[in-house]
Amino acid sequence: MIHRFPSRPALQRGIVLLALAAGVSFLATRDVRDTLLPQLADVDTRLNYALFDFKATLLDDEGLLALTIEAPVLRNNARSGVGTVTRPEIFLREGGIDWRIRANSAVVSADREYVSLAGEVNVVRYNVLENDLLEIDTRDLMVSVTPRLASTDARVDMRHAGDRLAATGMKLDLISDRFELLDDVSAVYDTP
Repeated sequence: MIHRFPSRPALQRGIVLLALAAGVSFLATRDVRDTLLPQLADVDTRLNYALFDFKATLLDDEGLLALTIEAPVLRNNARSGVGTVTRPEIFLREGGIDWRIRANSAVVSADREYVSLAGEVNVVRYNVLENDLLEIDTRDLMVSVTPRLASTDARVDMRHAGDRLAATGMKLDLISDRFELLDDVSAVYDTP
């Protein structure tokens, strides 16, 4: 099979046509870009959005895992700055203690300092160093993010080893691993 190269005049015409096509393409896109730029400058970048299969991880000052939040849906309202989360699952690590908090839904304040967990809330605390597990079931838990404090006025049921505690209302310090039961406290202790 013999391949022939195009003749010199045909090659020159091809190059000229290619250059002409590139120039027309450049001018066409420049015209579109020039007409879009003034419109884009007027767009408000604070948009409403929804994220699906959302997962975010926050690191502490030393670059270690501090908090992870996962949820099927996270929505942000641009006007109010408030975020709503469907079925959030929050993981915190403080020292040798791991916390997992699950809820039906959550509302995150505009300043991201408060998370209001709504509906049924399950809190699990696992002390890795002591192999110790505490489980708390309640409703409507308010979490203050920076001081890592949580509180509720609802009924609280706690399980630790064989012990069971119940109360109305609770304050929980996630950093110091301390809790205060507020009212109508009852306890059943498992004796060895």
